[in-house]
Amino acid sequence: SGGACLLVHNTSSDFLATYATLHQQMRGGTPYARLRGGARLAAMHVKDTAHSPALYGTYLYLIEPSAPFRLTSVSPKVCFSDRRLELSSSARCALQYVTGLVVDEEANLALVSYGEMDLAMRVAALPLDRVLALARTHAIDEEGNTVSECAQPFHSP
Repeated sequence: SGGACLLVHNTSSDFLATYATLHQQMRGGTPYARLRGGARLAAMHVKDTAHSPALYGTYLYLIEPSAPFRLTSVSPKVCFSDRRLELSSSARCALQYVTGLVVDEEANLALVSYGEMDLAMRVAALPLDRVLALARTHAIDEEGNTVSECAQPFHSP
């Protein structure tokens, strides 16, 4: 009543805070899609202001199913197309921002809506197992430590 809001939960992540040190601002993203087991999948876009004009990137991520909704894993920067999900490396991905996400676990399907080059809106139909595999690339434990599939353990000779 009266338009007042009350903050119920506020969760931070040291892992995501590193984006700011790289001149990358977390921007909008998708609503959360609830998965079997309760985890929630979403995507966000990040504006890279170190470039002119600024570039956008998309990251998939998972959070815990209950408060305080801790971040559990993040993907590398990804690029959507109507045919596949790929790591971001092409010029087409330079200005791509995600806006919507719907999953159908029974059909192994993720529908992702996104804008491209500030000119077109698109929808990609992607294999959900591939989307989830990418979203789990950088796992974050309860202490904030990360385990990444991208980094290989160092073994001295």
